[in-house]
Amino acid sequence: MSDASQDDDRAPLASPEDGAGGDPLAPLLAALLHAAGLPPGELAHRLREVLPPAIAEIAESNLGLRAALHRREALVAAAAEELRAAAEAVEGGNGGGREAAAARLRRLADDLDRALRPLAEPEPEATTAAAAGPRPRVLVVDDEEDARTVLAEVLAPECEVLTAADGEEAIGVTRREHPDLVLMDLFMPRLDGLQALQRIRADAEIGDVPVIFVSARGEDSVKARALDLGAVDYLQKPFSERELRARVERTLRLSRSQSALRELAQTDPLTGLANLRAFRTRLADEVKRARRYRTPLTCVMADMDHLKPVNDELGHSAGDRAIAAVAAVIRAELRETDFGARYGGDEFVLLLPHTDGDEGRVLAERICHRLRETVLEVSGRRVPLGASFGVACLDHDASDAAEALVRAADAALYSAKRAGRGRVEVAFVEAEHGPHAPAELP
Repeated sequence: MSDASQDDDRAPLASPEDGAGGDPLAPLLAALLHAAGLPPGELAHRLREVLPPAIAEIAESNLGLRAALHRREALVAAAAEELRAAAEAVEGGNGGGREAAAARLRRLADDLDRALRPLAEPEPEATTAAAAGPRPRVLVVDDEEDARTVLAEVLAPECEVLTAADGEEAIGVTRREHPDLVLMDLFMPRLDGLQALQRIRADAEIGDVPVIFVSARGEDSVKARALDLGAVDYLQKPFSERELRARVERTLRLSRSQSALRELAQTDPLTGLANLRAFRTRLADEVKRARRYRTPLTCVMADMDHLKPVNDELGHSAGDRAIAAVAAVIRAELRETDFGARYGGDEFVLLLPHTDGDEGRVLAERICHRLRETVLEVSGRRVPLGASFGVACLDHDASDAAEALVRAADAALYSAKRAGRGRVEVAFVEAEHGPHAPAELP
């Protein structure tokens, strides 16, 4: 494809209604269609400038187009002849010749448009798929293989379909794959649909996954029980494919809207990290999980250094930019399983599951080092970034383990501040004595 300078050179040839949008044919067609309105001499100049790059761009944009272009060589050759004749007519100032050339150019433009548009435009299906994004994942749960197959075939064109043969297997698949929607039969061996739904709703990790029951039972009492337990819909067998698709699409649409609103309510708008409310919820979940499986959990508290002079000298908007820049560095260093939040003001907190204190210290030191290398420019002034860090690992046996973890990390943070800022301190938590003095790092 052509570089930016070539695109700029050709841009004036396309009027707003042409909808160029990066299409290499648009400048050529715009020149052809508007040829009659150009003053003498300008048509020849523009066509000579536009035609070779446009055709070259079409040929180079995709090697697969070359064969199709060869089949249209005759049309392109005729186009070149007509363009040369039109240019000569315009340069010669012949009014009648100019009008005739303009008419031929319009016809030629239509021919070129019809012949070459399939090469320049994607197939409608490809455009639709690209706009739709990733396909939703739907888990189909039924103890009858034929029923699973029917549902999967109906949903396969629009969804990625997972399957499970009973409620117990469905819970495992839901925890492992976290589908966007579960379609579940009511009566199944090992664990029926109602019992499976109860366990899904009680699990913090998967409790928000929408569930639609699909069952031959149509009693109002059964439907009411399913909805009371948290099902979002109830579809009675036999059903039409159209009704199934409509209900699935509606549920997915509502689920996406609710997820977007929930994410918005839990996100700090300045930094893009989670807010304090979301951190409190995540802290309780991670501590519960770590204590259940006796896995390590580390908390890192961070506080920016020397933000007040930035606010005083350059204004709070500059201070906000500095806070956002620090958050960007933090986000870049977090793993997918880690959790970062803005704790308040210029303070941040990180939760690192399956991470001990030494590993947490390594991450904090890496962020600290990256901040020293980062300089923010505000109103022509270079604003250095920096922060101090406190690291603590979970004490599984503490009665108030979550609060103790945060207190220990906070105490280590202020030890880092007192020790000169721009450094990392680690607090080691002991069950019988609580957090002891943070260990200074060389």
